Amino acid sequence: MAGWSSFNKYSLLGGLRSAAQMISYEVPLTLSVVGVILLAGTMSLNKIVLAQSGSALDWFVFKQPLAWVIFFIAATAEANRTPFDMTEADSEIVAGFATEYSGMRFGFFFFAEYVNVFIVSALATTLFFGGWTAPFKWPWAYNLDWFHPLAPGFFVWLGAVLTVAFFGSIILGIIPRIFGGRNWGLWASVAMGLLMLLVLGAGLTVVAGFIAFDWVQGIVWFMAKTYFFVITFVWMRATLPRVRVDQLMGFAWKWLLPASLLNLFVTATAVVLLNR
Repeated sequence: MAGWSSFNKYSLLGGLRSAAQMISYEVPLTLSVVGVILLAGTMSLNKIVLAQSGSALDWFVFKQPLAWVIFFIAATAEANRTPFDMTEADSEIVAGFATEYSGMRFGFFFFAEYVNVFIVSALATTLFFGGWTAPFKWPWAYNLDWFHPLAPGFFVWLGAVLTVAFFGSIILGIIPRIFGGRNWGLWASVAMGLLMLLVLGAGLTVVAGFIAFDWVQGIVWFMAKTYFFVITFVWMRATLPRVRVDQLMGFAWKWLLPASLLNLFVTATAVVLLNR
C-alpha cells in the first residue's frame, strides 16, 4: 500500500515485489515449522521449548536440520534482509516502497523491519534452539538462598549505596584521567566514574540474578541466542551480494517448497513408525 500510494514507478515495483516475496516464502516457512510441531506433538511454543530441555543435543535443530535450513532462508526473505532485500534494491529501484518517504515515516518502515528481524530471531531460538533453556546441564548446584536483600533494612541499604557511589565514582574516575590526561576535568572524570560504576553495578546485578533465579537465567539464555541471530542477519547484510528477483522467486517455488514437503513427509513417516 505504501508503494502503490506513492505514485512512483519504483515504489510500485517495490510494493509488488514485497507482496510476491511475502506470499512465496511464507509457504516453505510455515511448512518447515510443521515438522517441529509433529515432533513436539503440540503447537504451544512453551511446550515446544520444554520438549527441547536437557542439553543442546535435544534441540530440534539437530532433529530437523533440513527444516532449520529452510526456515532460516525463508525467514531471511520474509524479513527483507540481504541477499533477499529485493523490495528495496537500491541498484535497481532506488529504495523500493520507501523511495518517497523520509523523516519519521521512513524511520517507522525500518524500525518495523528491525523489529521483524528480532521476532524472526526469537522464533528461530524458540523453535529450533531450545528457547530459554541452557545448552548444557550445570555441574554444580548454585543459589543465593543465604542472601536476604530485605534483611539489612532501608537505611542500611541507603548508606551502603551512597558510600559505594561516592568512593566508587572517585576511584573509577581515575581511569579517564589516566587515559585522557588533562582533557578530563575533576567533575567530568567523577561523572564518567559514576557512569562506569552504574554499568558495573548493572552487570553484577544481572550475574547475581542469573545465579539466584531461574527466570533470570531463562531471559539471559533466550536473549543471548536471539541476539546471536540478530548479529548474523547484520553480518549477512554486510557480506552477501543481492540476488536477482527471478532467482529469488524461482528458488522459493522450485527448491524450498519441494524440500519443505519432503521434510514434512519424512518427519510424519518417522513419527508414525516410531509411535507404533
